Amino acid sequence: MNKIKRNILLLGLVSSFGLLGASSLPLNAEPTSSEPRFANKLPSTIDLNDSTETEIRSYYSSLGSLSASERNGTNLLKNLKPILQDFDYYSYDNVWKIYEITDRDWNLSPAISDSDNGITYDSATNTYTKYGYLSNAKKDATSNPYVHTLYRNVDANGSIVEEGRIKEWGDHNATGTNREHVWCQSRGFKASSGAEGPAGTDVHHLISGDGRVNQSYHNNSPYGYVDKTSSKTKNAGSDKPYLEGNLLGPQLHAHADDVTNMVFEPQDSDKGDIARALFYMAACYNNFSGNETITQFNPNLLLVDYATSDGAAEESSASHPVTMGILSDLLEWHKLDPVDEYEIHRNNLIYKNFQHNRNPFIDFPEWVDVVWGNDSSKIADPTNDKIGSSEQGPITVTPSTLNFEISQDACRMGASVKVKADIDDELTYKISDAIVEVKKGETVTDSDGVKETTFEVTTLEHFTVGSTTITFKGHKGEEEVTATLKVTITEAKKAPETDNENPFVKALRGVFGDAAETVFVIIIVALVILVLSILILTFVMMGKKNRKKALKKVTKAAKRSYKRRK
Repeated sequence: MNKIKRNILLLGLVSSFGLLGASSLPLNAEPTSSEPRFANKLPSTIDLNDSTETEIRSYYSSLGSLSASERNGTNLLKNLKPILQDFDYYSYDNVWKIYEITDRDWNLSPAISDSDNGITYDSATNTYTKYGYLSNAKKDATSNPYVHTLYRNVDANGSIVEEGRIKEWGDHNATGTNREHVWCQSRGFKASSGAEGPAGTDVHHLISGDGRVNQSYHNNSPYGYVDKTSSKTKNAGSDKPYLEGNLLGPQLHAHADDVTNMVFEPQDSDKGDIARALFYMAACYNNFSGNETITQFNPNLLLVDYATSDGAAEESSASHPVTMGILSDLLEWHKLDPVDEYEIHRNNLIYKNFQHNRNPFIDFPEWVDVVWGNDSSKIADPTNDKIGSSEQGPITVTPSTLNFEISQDACRMGASVKVKADIDDELTYKISDAIVEVKKGETVTDSDGVKETTFEVTTLEHFTVGSTTITFKGHKGEEEVTATLKVTITEAKKAPETDNENPFVKALRGVFGDAAETVFVIIIVALVILVLSILILTFVMMGKKNRKKALKKVTKAAKRSYKRRK
């Protein structure tokens, strides 16, 4: 009997360890299912690190066993679908919370601990070990992070202009931020019950966007170049300069199959992001295999080279893909606005923390030509194809710019910068104008010889308004290669004022806050009234003779004091 019990116990332990092992399998393990799963609970542990090259290549590794013809054109979209569809999706309301991580502006709102809101950040692992979401419970909380928002204009340095920044989460209307369906819901998956996943809440294309541009300009219009000379063209920034560059009007190039003559053209800095979001949707939601289950939540989508309808909602089916255009313009936008570090980081944040799937056209930008380039000789090769922007040089800096906005009472400020360098020697740096200090940290080298070095850039104790450029240098063979980081300080810190606050007021401030000074005055007045009351009461209770004696003593004392002063 004891032997039987022991065997059962051992079997239970083995099973338990097996389950634990299965639950800890890497996300790029061979999927057991290619259907999206609804996730009811958001994670509280958030990994802010980017995926390694090995992780990215492993995620697409199942493509490697396919023939060349299966890795080209729409066959590639067909074979990407089961990889991409192995993902978790969330409710429409939870998307607001997800934006706090995926769409965050990490330059303006770096990762920090915030005990008041239940947020714990571990800088050693670059991980939130305890994250308390703010956007629903405290929509107007000033501690909510800034978010990167589509259609908000950028200045010459690539930074969003001040009035175009989004922070207050309470405004989800035309004057604030919306959940922008880059692939319009009306084009294939507008559910009768409202926006629902998988497609309706897929954050690879559901991106934080300006409410006014979303509602009044993009709306349900297809994307394409606008004829800027037409009198019908409307500029979204006509009375809000930070929205300039977003246009609605007749398309610049007409197509034989155009359904509408009005298209939407976003600002240049968003063109590539929007194109790659649409490419992802065409890969994740299609029926090129001919045997997919198509619903209003999991549609059949197709990119086409003409201006598609902007009218009534259209639902897809297994035999009827719903289209979106204009493809030729989107292909140009992909090259005009190549993949950048923000887009790469957003892709990794979605993969590591929320949906656990990736946008292949951010990971491998050249796959856009493999699908839509009409060249059968090009095939997707996840083992050898270049990862990231084809425009990327040997040295890349994240972030590419730093802005320190110093308030009068701010402490010395700093930020962590990561520099990846595919170079043969040590990475060096030089500061053009010493208004900041730089400290070189740990360097880690991956299996491909790419070095990643962490630098801490810190403002000086006495701040100086201005900007400086930090140039990072190294050698690739005999060639010297460089990359730059621009650092701007927009407001100097004034010398701190001496703390002359009354210690009693300071003690009261801990209890009464801003009302401490008023409470202090009330206490003093009350004490004076109490002392006077005691004196008056004592004087009244004296006998007549004693009052006369007291008055004489007070009078004599006053005279002596007067004589001494003279």
